[in-house]
Amino acid sequence: MRAAVDFWLRGAVVFTPGDRAERFDKGWIASSGQLILDLEDAVTPERKAAAREAVANWIAACGHQALVRVNSTDSIDFRQDCAALGALAIAGLVVPKVNFASDLDAVRATWPRTALFPLIETAQGLESACEIAQAPGVSQLMLGALDLHADCGIQFSHPALLEHARLRLVLASRVGGIKAPVDSPHPAVHDLDEVSTDAQAAARLGFAGKLCIHPAQVTPVNDAFCPSEEQLAWAREVLAAAESGAGALQVRGRMVDAPVVASARAILGKRRANVS
Repeated sequence: MRAAVDFWLRGAVVFTPGDRAERFDKGWIASSGQLILDLEDAVTPERKAAAREAVANWIAACGHQALVRVNSTDSIDFRQDCAALGALAIAGLVVPKVNFASDLDAVRATWPRTALFPLIETAQGLESACEIAQAPGVSQLMLGALDLHADCGIQFSHPALLEHARLRLVLASRVGGIKAPVDSPHPAVHDLDEVSTDAQAAARLGFAGKLCIHPAQVTPVNDAFCPSEEQLAWAREVLAAAESGAGALQVRGRMVDAPVVASARAILGKRRANVS
């Protein structure tokens, strides 16, 4: 294993189109600083130059440590991204359609000290997830479920591929010694109950956060990744029992051993992280 990059994401992470400069400040506030300025899918080809200029001007003027999603590393647009933004201090780079660890070499050549967030959006990327997680500079993996389903020819409404992909990214992150991954955005903007259910499923599988395509998704996503009062109460009971020094421990009729204590500590640690 290698040391993980210090900069990482948790809870709601918001995408904002790079050519909509009027949304940058609102997105920064809504995301509590976890903002991705998008130069890829959210920007049409004829608007990419304007998007680069808007992103560069905002970062330079405001000094905010935003993330930027660049274009695919095998594209002319990526080379233009490097030319326009290479001199800026960017907190993190979201790299789309990463299929192999070597796809990140070109990004590190321009931004050698910037945290990298590879998007796993293809079957090949999913197959290479462990290798990608261990590449230098990688902070967290991100899941792009819509593109993955399209690549595999599977309807997005079918749950099997999504659950498989989530598990693969969680395990790959663990093997790579990096932070837990960030889940794919949910396409629903107005059905926040559906967004909440989807975010809770990702949180239960060990994800650290979830991408959002609209500020309205932020609250249900953050709530899903914050332990409930019931979970916190259970965790406190477990730690209190463990600290009592008794031999065989039980909490609520269930045995408490070292892995259970570790889970309780993780829940309380997540709570502290979310309120810090």
